[in-house]
Amino acid sequence: MLKIVNGAIAGAAGIALLLGGASTFALWNADAETQPSTVSSGTLALSANADGVWTDITNGRSDVVDIAKVRMVPGNTYQFHQTLNVTATGDDLSADLSWTPQSITGDADLIAASTQSLGVSSTSSSLAPAGRTTWTVKPTAGTSVLDVTYTIGLSSDVTTGKAQTINLSGLTFTLTQNPIED
Repeated sequence: MLKIVNGAIAGAAGIALLLGGASTFALWNADAETQPSTVSSGTLALSANADGVWTDITNGRSDVVDIAKVRMVPGNTYQFHQTLNVTATGDDLSADLSWTPQSITGDADLIAASTQSLGVSSTSSSLAPAGRTTWTVKPTAGTSVLDVTYTIGLSSDVTTGKAQTINLSGLTFTLTQNPIED
């Protein structure tokens, strides 16, 4: 019994030493607050104005047409002109504007036989061609206006695509941010 009591007293003393020692052992530390600051992300949005118009430009013409009633033959060329608004904020922001080929549907032979291109101009954005269907846009802060011209035609030597259709009603323009280069 004495061994049990002595063991219990020794155990309690050991626990008391450990607990007491833990409260007296400390590492120094300090902290300070900095000036408040935040980082905000930029924006990039594209919207179409309701000013789109189709024009027959075959052989120098400039006739406004209803593209749904056009019966294109080899040698015809048509242009769609519309303004787009780019709303952009952000440091080093640039983006590629292109038309989305998947938005043009119809018979594969006629689509393959057609020639398609994109032209863009702007007084409020820096532009650079990045291929036949893509333009690199560096918009100013706020809203920039892009004058977009999509052209479709058939060269005069095309022999395929007779009695077929191309559906241009879903023509879509896409603006995709470019990664920042090192």
